[in-house]
Amino acid sequence: MKYAILGYSTINIGDDIQSYITTTLVEINYIIMRDDYEKVYDFEGKKVELNEKVKLIMNGWFMHNPDWKTGNNNIKFPIKNKNIIPVYISTCLSKDVPLLYTDECIKEYKKYQPVLCRDKTTLEKLKQKGVEVEFYGCLTQLLDISKLPENEEYRNKYQNSIIYIDCPKEYSKKNKKEKTFFFEHYIKDIVNKNPRERIDYAKDLLTKYKYAKKIYTHRLHAFLPCRAMGLDVIYTGDMNYRVKDLVTTNPDKENLKNKFFKSIN
Repeated sequence: MKYAILGYSTINIGDDIQSYITTTLVEINYIIMRDDYEKVYDFEGKKVELNEKVKLIMNGWFMHNPDWKTGNNNIKFPIKNKNIIPVYISTCLSKDVPLLYTDECIKEYKKYQPVLCRDKTTLEKLKQKGVEVEFYGCLTQLLDISKLPENEEYRNKYQNSIIYIDCPKEYSKKNKKEKTFFFEHYIKDIVNKNPRERIDYAKDLLTKYKYAKKIYTHRLHAFLPCRAMGLDVIYTGDMNYRVKDLVTTNPDKENLKNKFFKSIN
């Protein structure tokens, strides 16, 4: 069996960080766009036709496509492509999108249950519908620092620095004497990159972060992988339903890895 990860056309590199970290766990053959399952790329970033069965790892937050909120099912969710076998692991189904909880969708989730949920809100809503579920969290919690390459240029530049990710500028006033850097995870230019280029961009960002002395971040998908790498990182963002269960729980990585491999096989 071959495996696929989700690709994105958003301005949020955090989406691609999730997919990149999945590539550190299993060999990936395809990238399938989250918001259009008929758009398929090989792992080099070339658009292709999908002519074989693949397991698509559904690690993501499902809500962004505007059609979902209006109830227009233009993207044919649940997935209609018979060559795509969804693996519902680390999946967050927005409570604000009724389409994700229709009878048709629930029937699909039951077909591939158990659903390993990224958040407890998804877990409770699916449980009420009779779906077999388990709280799992996010695959970004499984990043090992050894998976990122050594980079002498980045080491010289970022070692012993304090990095702020989407934090207000006034945060730097707390550490005036420190070497500081500011990063953003909402990046307009990445919409012009193909899915593989976006994944490489995500990997490059994390390679910079790994040398920091301390990190402050408003972004969940900076906090979780940095914590997984054993870095000194503090989450400063909103504690909404999508993030609170993840930020407040530091899981057993080996246990999560074992569940991941059991789920995809």
